[in-house]
Amino acid sequence: MPEETQKAWPEHYRYIDTIGPEGLEVHCITYQVISETAQCFYIGDTHTCDRVKGPQYSWTAEAVKKRIKRVLKDGGNWGRRFAYTDKALALRSYKARKAWQLRHVRLLMERAQAAIGYFGDGPAESVIPEAAVTIPNEYIQGLNWEDY
Repeated sequence: MPEETQKAWPEHYRYIDTIGPEGLEVHCITYQVISETAQCFYIGDTHTCDRVKGPQYSWTAEAVKKRIKRVLKDGGNWGRRFAYTDKALALRSYKARKAWQLRHVRLLMERAQAAIGYFGDGPAESVIPEAAVTIPNEYIQGLNWEDY
């Protein structure tokens, strides 16, 4: 590929987090464009790009295909994407993913607490139900059920 074509392609960013003994560590991963079509960029992290563009061609096309991501060229300021050309938009996406995870985990926690509160957390000491049991829960009942 010509060098001037590669420089015209924008870098893409995605924030991820990892946990370790020190706590939560947030990283900004930079993705480079490997190829493009009329509507999309195909991007890969540094390791993938080194394998695709480097002298070592030991990776098969199938292995590379699993590691590259496709992002649309248009619509970079709206919608959900894997990576963004602006770090601020990438951070906004990271925060939105974490907010969704929090809502999802809260629902799972409420369900588990309702079941444990009703049946207990020890061995089968409670009465085993013969039919479906409805356990009232304020959080679950307060969800937006009118849409269903």
